[in-house]
Amino acid sequence: MEPPAVTHTPPVVYLVAVDGSASSQRVVEVACSLGSALGGAAELHLVHVLALAPPATAAAIGALVPPHALHEAGRAVLDAACAHAGPRFAGRIAGHLPIGDAAQEIAQMASHLRADLLVVGTEGKTGLKRMVLGSVAEKVVRHAGCPVLVARAKDYHAPVVPSIEPPCADCMRTQDESARAKLWCARHSEHHAHGRLHYETPPSFAKGTMLLRPE
Repeated sequence: MEPPAVTHTPPVVYLVAVDGSASSQRVVEVACSLGSALGGAAELHLVHVLALAPPATAAAIGALVPPHALHEAGRAVLDAACAHAGPRFAGRIAGHLPIGDAAQEIAQMASHLRADLLVVGTEGKTGLKRMVLGSVAEKVVRHAGCPVLVARAKDYHAPVVPSIEPPCADCMRTQDESARAKLWCARHSEHHAHGRLHYETPPSFAKGTMLLRPE
């Protein structure tokens, strides 16, 4: 009788896009935190894309920065990201340096590696800055064949959408003092559903909030 075939559980593959900006460290930390929280065998792959310059500016850029210097700069970005991830991630760490369109190459690398999760960053640019810089994160979300996590700094006091108000200072204090057993201050608590097992739509503040147990 032949012994049963040995099967190996494949590692969870995280692919993290880094660009050398201040937000890159945060993106790496988010991926490392997920790997630590979920446990099990995992690989962390870091990708930095060397973008191709438009033809109209390629000559000027080439005259100022030789190709080997661009390559070395890209390697420096990857080395820094790997060094930052090293003490935070227990599994294998690898770096990749493709050349081309950022969103296309990131999505393609995810396909090559059969990534389980792709983590990208965004600074939340709007208006002209967003139009000039392009939205790599949005393109990656549309093109990637795996789940994409867009990591950005938590800041409810500087919302991108003006209609989103910052959190109430009294509610924040109530949450902190009660270890989040209570969510709303006295002023806002009367506008929320309390202890209802059916769906309720309050008339104004935080529509749809529902607690299964009374505060």
